[in-house]
Amino acid sequence: MRRTVLIWAAVMLIIILGLVGCNFSGESGPLTLEEAVHAGVQATLTKDAWLDGVESARKTAIAAENSSDGSDNSGENPTANPAVATPRPTLEPTLTPTLKPASGHLISPGKIKERVDSYLVDYNSSDYAEEGVTYGDQYKANILERPFTSEDMVYQGNIDIIRVNLKVMDTWAYAIIYLANDLPSTGTMRYGMELDLDENGRGDYLIRSYLPTSTEWSVSGVQVFYDLDGDVGSTRPMVNDPPDQSLNGYEVLLFDSGEGEDPDLVWVRRNPDELNSLQIAYKNDLIGMTGYLWSAWADDGLKAPDYRDYNDRFTEESAGSPYPGSPLYPIKSVYLVDTTCRSYFGFTPTGNEPGLCP
Repeated sequence: MRRTVLIWAAVMLIIILGLVGCNFSGESGPLTLEEAVHAGVQATLTKDAWLDGVESARKTAIAAENSSDGSDNSGENPTANPAVATPRPTLEPTLTPTLKPASGHLISPGKIKERVDSYLVDYNSSDYAEEGVTYGDQYKANILERPFTSEDMVYQGNIDIIRVNLKVMDTWAYAIIYLANDLPSTGTMRYGMELDLDENGRGDYLIRSYLPTSTEWSVSGVQVFYDLDGDVGSTRPMVNDPPDQSLNGYEVLLFDSGEGEDPDLVWVRRNPDELNSLQIAYKNDLIGMTGYLWSAWADDGLKAPDYRDYNDRFTEESAGSPYPGSPLYPIKSVYLVDTTCRSYFGFTPTGNEPGLCP
């Protein structure tokens, strides 16, 4: 009897702790008795439900004691049943959260300094464009050089990135993207940046912009996505893994044309000095100044943040190849896209970072 009282007291203590907000978290799997009682109390928060939970917990404790003692008191508690494991809730991130409505701008990008802090050079496919081939594609390593249409291999030089300069100032970081051809006056292509904050090959933030129409800074058509559950890159970041349709890529939209916590987070414009260039300005507040890997991309094909990385969505056979003589030629499912290797800012790389530019 004394043991029953002790067990009962322990259960009551657990319930009281649950009511005052203690969090009994653990690894993924069925909830323990303590967690189940806590979850039940938090879910109902009514006096009757609380009393029912207390009584159920008391009976479970007594049944457990009787079972361990080898005694049979089922006649005393005909309704007592073993505790049933409760599945843990899983976080379901949303692609379209409720963003804070756009408000008046407090700050906008200013004059860009001359000094380049970081840069990268990307393969120029225009040299062999007339032949409908290129030699810069590394599909298995997630460096995609595919500025061609699917199947018929028509070259589109306004998404063929050839160089990107990064200039970081006190408030803003400026990415200046240069293309093989001039920007068109209209188009459906997207341009952007991918930021890897912990240098593990998995992108954390994806900046995406529609084709800018003016040389004046604007937030129109600019978006920022975040990978909340860390599945960008699948099992092996930057490596072509078997297709996994459960991946959701960049699933959280943080900023959309001025809507979000900071209406001034990211801006874009055509480069006023170069017809084949655009400039993206993002606040250092977005990621901090602790150092990160960065890359650029242009896309007029899939244009799907939730499908990143593309080489984890499609097999090499399905994606096709831009290489002449390849049995996988021509390009198929993954087309009209150019992604660069990754450069760095704010730290000294070891050389082993996935996707690092040579």
